[in-house]
Amino acid sequence: MGKGQERRGSALKKTVAAIVGLALIAGLGAPYWMGRQIEQQYAGYLQQLEKFDYIQVEKQIYERSWFEARASYELILEPEFAQTYQQLLASNLALDLEGEPLRIAVEDLITHGPFMGALASLEGRAEASGWLFEQLIQLEEEAVLSRYDARVGFDRVVQGEWAPMEMALVAGPLLADAGLDLRYVADYQGGDFRYDPASGEYRSSNRLGQARLEEPTAIHTFEGSTSNLVASFPQGVLREVAFRADDAPMLTESRDLQQVSDSRIEGQSVEVKLLFDEQGRFEHFTTHLELEGFESEEPDLYLAMDGFNADIDASRQGGNSWYGQLGVSLDGLTLREQHSPGLTAQSANFRLGLAPESESHFQVAQLWSANDLRIQGMEEPIAFHVESSYGQLPLTEYDALWSLIYEAIDVFQLDDPNVVLPVFERMEQVGETLISGRSVFSFKPVSFSIGDARADLELEADLGFHDFGTFDERMLLAPENRLDLNVNAPAVLLHKVARESLRQQYSGMVSGNELDAMAKELVAESLQPMLELGVVRRDKEDRYSLHLLLQDGQLLMNDEPGDWLLSQF
Repeated sequence: MGKGQERRGSALKKTVAAIVGLALIAGLGAPYWMGRQIEQQYAGYLQQLEKFDYIQVEKQIYERSWFEARASYELILEPEFAQTYQQLLASNLALDLEGEPLRIAVEDLITHGPFMGALASLEGRAEASGWLFEQLIQLEEEAVLSRYDARVGFDRVVQGEWAPMEMALVAGPLLADAGLDLRYVADYQGGDFRYDPASGEYRSSNRLGQARLEEPTAIHTFEGSTSNLVASFPQGVLREVAFRADDAPMLTESRDLQQVSDSRIEGQSVEVKLLFDEQGRFEHFTTHLELEGFESEEPDLYLAMDGFNADIDASRQGGNSWYGQLGVSLDGLTLREQHSPGLTAQSANFRLGLAPESESHFQVAQLWSANDLRIQGMEEPIAFHVESSYGQLPLTEYDALWSLIYEAIDVFQLDDPNVVLPVFERMEQVGETLISGRSVFSFKPVSFSIGDARADLELEADLGFHDFGTFDERMLLAPENRLDLNVNAPAVLLHKVARESLRQQYSGMVSGNELDAMAKELVAESLQPMLELGVVRRDKEDRYSLHLLLQDGQLLMNDEPGDWLLSQF
């Protein structure tokens, strides 16, 4: 019995010793294996950086020991791009710039081991040099550009935090000598980041406390902001970049007592999204800017808005041509300018878009509108809405125009503007050809009102541009040309427009009753010849109308033959 227990005890001791031995071997070997994995992942990260245009990776060092490693590398702008950027900036600012524009040195201390709950942890720092940070912008005190801590999980995902810091940037010698004396102080409150090498996605968020930008003419104060960045580059090819920033109130105070220009923005948000094709070429972008509670005051001008929104959406199609839409909207607008009547508007909108219609043509469309527009001195508000389009424009000429734009950018030189003149001349020729062919255009719907009195207009046409421009009877009456115009306006609206014109002309020297009488007389005198000719009709409800129809080689005016009208031109 005792010997059996002794044998079992001996076997247990051997088992424990074996387990301990294996654990010891694993514990000692795991850091080496982990170190190898981290080294390979670090090398893959640098290889992805090297795939980006305009960036080069230099002075790569990776020194690995059993439990930790030290790594460093430097990022510089690609020499050809750096030279072009340097020449452009130097010519623009009349500065003499020598050396590299920018070099960022990165150092990482990496710790790896089996008992960290992660594959590795690292502490890093980045410092900047080059004339961008030495001659144009300088840190007021010697400081590291950025510090961060991160962990690499067993799933190879990197998660970390940016360290908070107080920073103060001032204009460097070259900018100061050029009269640009700037100073920027900010309380950077840190942020976090995440990188997943499997999906190729990088995410980062940052928080900024109070900040202050001082320049000779004004002081700009920022209460704080948050920002988020997402970049996606699967298989090492950049496919998407998305950025959003939300800013707290911003205040601008003038330092020039003779030229006060103060402004305040209650809040602001900016969104930008860039998309790239499978080769990493820029192909689409969207931007959104939103302001809340904007107010600006100068000696001769006051401008305020409850809200402002601007959107741009554009896509590259084919080789270089871009299509898209621009939209701007204002809410609660107030404008007062010295020596001019002030105005307010409940809302105002503008939209401009370019879109392909077919494989061979594209169109331009736009919108202008305003609601409850009140001009100082007018008794009633104005509202208008105009939508128009201009189509059947040739894609080939539009493509040629974009090719010339890219060529102009390539050959542009500030010190020799004559270099680009031949390209501009060719652009002018292409632009003329672009709009000189056959076109389809419309103004539909169009409305204009003062108070309750409203006029409406609709126009649709399919004309040769040259035919329309010459008013040649034979060319305009060609069977392929088409035009349909409808106008309907009440007499009371025409009287109000005439009354306002006369009021501005006489600057308050005529009474209201006199203005009414003069306006009615002016409208009657202007419309009487057109009424006699049948160009304009007047119905029982005291409304004026015009219907002009060109179709199948025949011109009708208010349902009557109107070919004679062309001879008047």
